[in-house]
Amino acid sequence: MRRSLLPAVAALVLCAACGASADTASGAVTCESGPRTSLAASGDTEWRHPDRSFYAPGDEAPNGGSLEHLLVGDNALIVQYSPELPQPSIDALREWAAMQTATVAVPGPADPVVRAMINSTQLTCDGLDTDQLTDLARSRRPGQGTEHS
Repeated sequence: MRRSLLPAVAALVLCAACGASADTASGAVTCESGPRTSLAASGDTEWRHPDRSFYAPGDEAPNGGSLEHLLVGDNALIVQYSPELPQPSIDALREWAAMQTATVAVPGPADPVVRAMINSTQLTCDGLDTDQLTDLARSRRPGQGTEHS
């Protein structure tokens, strides 16, 4: 019996911070919700599906056309984060994104600190709050993606 509990206990230890807000120690994170603006530049129509859920600062991340396709075609959640985000928050975002469905986190501009988007809505935050990101991810409705190859 004790041996069979070991994997479950290990999973709980590894996920002790899952769903927790990474910046709660420094104070509450403030987020504002509103309509989403496009990530694609004019004429940016080429796209590819990303090969992972998290891109670190300095990685070659998917372009605006690819991110726009993910939002509209695949009902994905895109998180742009400031490369100046503290490393513990970047690590927390990496772990959080790996546990999500149809989610890609990429470095973005320095301001806002975090910008998370689904097809119709964007959330801009002054820090990382994975609870609010999870709420946004859960607000996606099945079937909002479009057929494509």
